[in-house]
Order: sequence, then structure tokens, then C-alpha cells
Amino acid sequence: MAKSNMELPDLDTCMERLKLVSKQTTASAVMRWLGLPASTYSNWKRRKSLNYDRVIEGMLRQGVSLDWLFAPNVDLFYPNVSLVVTEQDEVQYAAPSVADTMKALQYVEPIMKKHNVPMTEANHQFMTEAYFKRRGDAMLLDTALQQVALALATAQKATDNK
Repeated sequence: MAKSNMELPDLDTCMERLKLVSKQTTASAVMRWLGLPASTYSNWKRRKSLNYDRVIEGMLRQGVSLDWLFAPNVDLFYPNVSLVVTEQDEVQYAAPSVADTMKALQYVEPIMKKHNVPMTEANHQFMTEAYFKRRGDAMLLDTALQQVALALATAQKATDNK
């Protein structure tokens, strides 16, 4: 198996993040929350390493996003579309379905109306892109600012062309 060049969080960093998400205050309580024996943490501490696979299994059992622990400040790609595997075993991403797009429009159009955003195709596109880039009920700050900057630049061009 090839080693990853990605920097994984050390034991102390993992434990602090796990305490936050689990709302537990002790390492043994976090281990129990992950579904592991309470002694696991002391074993990891003694060995100066941790079994990431055990952490991953526990987080998935708890329904917690892995990127929250392993890449909290990284704007990762989240496909909101169906995977299509071709005959050449290449993975391709299909466009959002009509139903998904309609759902996005139903969500964003009232927001657009509330803020008097013109109902242009470009504005609908910006808003639905933002909708599809969300993570659960949130969006990374960088992603949100990119979308706002794109919208402001487009608005400025429209104003300049008048």
C-alpha cells in the first residue's frame, strides 16, 4: 500500500477534535463514544501512534464527516451528482438531475426575491452553484467568499455596461 503525503493529525490533535465533536471531556469517554475500549487511548499514547482506521470506523458509526477531523480547512470536492462508470473504468460525474436542480431553484428563488436579485439565468446559476457547493447546512468560508466575489464581479460588469 502506498503511503500518503497528506499530513494526518497527530494523537493530541485528533483527541481535541474528537472531544469537540463528541461533547466528551475525557479520552476514555471519547474512546467509548467511538465504540472502542476505554484503554485504547492509553495504548495509542504509549505507542505514540493511533489507528486511524479505528477512528474512521467510529466516526462513521456516529455519522460524523471524516473531513471535519482530517481536513477541516480544506475545500474538498463533494459530488452532488451521480457517478457514472464507463467501460474503461473511468469515473465521470453526471450533471445534477432535473429534480435536484428544481429543488435548488425552489430553495434559492425566495432568497433572490427577498434581496431583489434579478431573476436572470446568470444569477440563477450563481445561486444554484452555491447551493450545490454546500456541506450539509453550511459552506466553507472560502467557498462562500468565492461565490460572493463572482456575483459582485458580474454585477459590476452589468453596471459598467449600462
